[in-house]
Amino acid sequence: MPNTEPLPASDVLDILDATWTYANVSGSTKKPGFVEVTGAGDPLRIDLNVNDQIVGKAGNPAVDEQPIGNYKYGNRNYMVELQVYTLADRQRLYDVMREVRRILHVKVHGLANFQRVRFLSFSELTQEQVNLWTGVITIQLENKAVLLETT
Repeated sequence: MPNTEPLPASDVLDILDATWTYANVSGSTKKPGFVEVTGAGDPLRIDLNVNDQIVGKAGNPAVDEQPIGNYKYGNRNYMVELQVYTLADRQRLYDVMREVRRILHVKVHGLANFQRVRFLSFSELTQEQVNLWTGVITIQLENKAVLLETT
């Protein structure tokens, strides 16, 4: 484990960017833009006319820790939310979700800072928009039985 705390959203977006196969997404000719919410207070600006967008941010809670036994070791779960935006259609939204899920299943043990990556859920949020399809993918990154900072 590294000496610094990992940045889960950044790690997830990096793995998606590195392994994305745009041919798996209907009607797509390039991979989506990958944007991380940094909390700098700047408004989110994305151009959906260029390509679909996936915006990553910390979930709620960002980190959950459960001590094991004598509190020397514990399990840590990191939550990440990916907001997916597309102007194409509902099918594209679901195809983007399927590609994210495929990559996470392939890379289940492929992140250096985490022992396991889990696709948890997908929620479609298109009820309030016209000609804009959005959804939220929830991901959990797990580190089990890691040494807690007890000294």
